[in-house]
Amino acid sequence: MEQETKWRIILAIAGACALCIIGGLIYGCGREKKEEPKVLDYQQTTDPATIQKKLDVDQGTAREITREIYHVQQSDAPPGITYYVQAPDVEAGARQVAKDIQAGKPTVPAAAAEKTDRTVVTADTNRQKVDVYKINLRRTHKVKAGIMTADGKTYGGIGYQAGKWEGMIYTRSGRKVDAAAITYTLAEW
Repeated sequence: MEQETKWRIILAIAGACALCIIGGLIYGCGREKKEEPKVLDYQQTTDPATIQKKLDVDQGTAREITREIYHVQQSDAPPGITYYVQAPDVEAGARQVAKDIQAGKPTVPAAAAEKTDRTVVTADTNRQKVDVYKINLRRTHKVKAGIMTADGKTYGGIGYQAGKWEGMIYTRSGRKVDAAAITYTLAEW
């Protein structure tokens, strides 16, 4: 195969990858919306069905969120940030904190104002405080592209990841699959 043909193939694969990335960014930005904080009762944060409905997440994600919130609620660790508001009761305080976060007021601490997928504001009447939970959801579906070299030959590849499983196919000519790989993620941190 000629050198010029090889470079055309590499440029075509790189161009396709760039188009996929640009398309993904445009799609992601178009879908992105300002997520408003949800005010929930303290007891609702331990019910996966309520979390699933109120936060618009799947059942597995709702279970994971309630488990994490439960661990935080049961620990005696001090809060990362303390923020005071004037309110007649704790429930009104929770609503006020949610409004402040939504409005982007400068008095809201950076940790409470940071952009996340979901924000839960909970009034804890027993301890007379308001908890703010910032939740980042995992993106379980990913389209991937890359280049691999083996035995001095360069292969362009494209793949798909669903959860912990990933599949990649590689080609040199763009006409047939020259190699393939399936991997499973054993650990994440």
